[in-house]
Amino acid sequence: MNKIIASIDEEFQAMLSGRFIPYHIAAFMMSIMITLIVSVCSRHGEVFEGKIAVVDLDSSQLSTTLIEKLNTSAYVEITEVYHSPVSVRDLTAHDKNIGVLYFPKGLEKELKRLDRTFNIGYFADYSNLGQNGQAIANLSEMIATLGAENSATEVAALAKSSSEKVQALLQPMNMVKRELYNPTTSASITFCSAFIYFFSSIILGLTSVMLVGRFKVSMRWQAILEDGFACLVARLLPYALIYTTAISLVSAPLIIFGQMRFEGNYFFHLPSMLMTGFSISVLALIVTWKTTQPSEGGSKMILIVPPGFILGGSLLASGYMPAWVNTVKFAFPLTWEYEFWRDFSMRGLPLVDMVKSYGQYALYVTVITSILAIIYFKTRINYFEMKKLEQKDGEKRLFVHSYG
Repeated sequence: MNKIIASIDEEFQAMLSGRFIPYHIAAFMMSIMITLIVSVCSRHGEVFEGKIAVVDLDSSQLSTTLIEKLNTSAYVEITEVYHSPVSVRDLTAHDKNIGVLYFPKGLEKELKRLDRTFNIGYFADYSNLGQNGQAIANLSEMIATLGAENSATEVAALAKSSSEKVQALLQPMNMVKRELYNPTTSASITFCSAFIYFFSSIILGLTSVMLVGRFKVSMRWQAILEDGFACLVARLLPYALIYTTAISLVSAPLIIFGQMRFEGNYFFHLPSMLMTGFSISVLALIVTWKTTQPSEGGSKMILIVPPGFILGGSLLASGYMPAWVNTVKFAFPLTWEYEFWRDFSMRGLPLVDMVKSYGQYALYVTVITSILAIIYFKTRINYFEMKKLEQKDGEKRLFVHSYG
């Protein structure tokens, strides 16, 4: 029994010693972080104010009234209204809108005749399955209600009407949806890719958060500071290359055999993976700069990868999140990667449509690299100042020893 107690105590001491990965810190930090993130993301319990664009080819008083009434709903936010044909792909690119509502020409004229039910089209972005379910249900209900209000004065004539006329009076408008980018509405298509990127990023994150500690225990820290910032950054490139290669090797057979959807050009997607791998390593160096042992950095990985996985739209829809969260989430590299993956893989956007996104991502990479540079040069200056003092102190001791 004493040996059992001693074994338990030994493991607790090892955990608390700082020489190994502090599991107790990592476990509690992960629990707190997930609780906070999920509580913030699930504040509504459903997708409130889903962003929807409207293509209004009718441009009538009725269509304008419908748009205004829809926009007063707590469930949708009309972001844009167009009165000429616009590409649905352009309106849903980069997660701008979760769907596009289409009012065809002749809407008001047909509804006034009330001789048949008129269909209104809704193009739903199903690159994320969770973001449109509630929005579609709410839109269908609102459109049916608004249509019924429009025909309320004609209900008294139901007894003298044909069955088709009766149906038109009871339901003047009906919403017909079309699933974009995931016609089978298969969850495996999105979840498979989400977890490939997540676990690849976890492995890279765990490796990267131990770099600073490894440099220090292997007596390479002095060389790191003397060689210059460019050499430090160059050390991160092999990790970014292996990260990109590993994901590609996993994804290739899944794409070839149809188990993973990829509509765009995969080679145009490669730079985003390189940037993500590099960014994860840069953030890892920033948050572990003060560590002295590789194990100390282990728990810091949860600050880099999991938030991007939760907030990046891979599993949860952005409609679940407050506006400020949809801004803060871009502090994490995995959020950017999921955005690029949806645009290239699911929506099939060409490179020309992704130039702006690549520019924004490049700016992000520049900012975090600049932060690392500031930390590095501050440490480097302190190192050389200490080295000068040590040299002066050594020269002084030598002088005293020789002439004292």
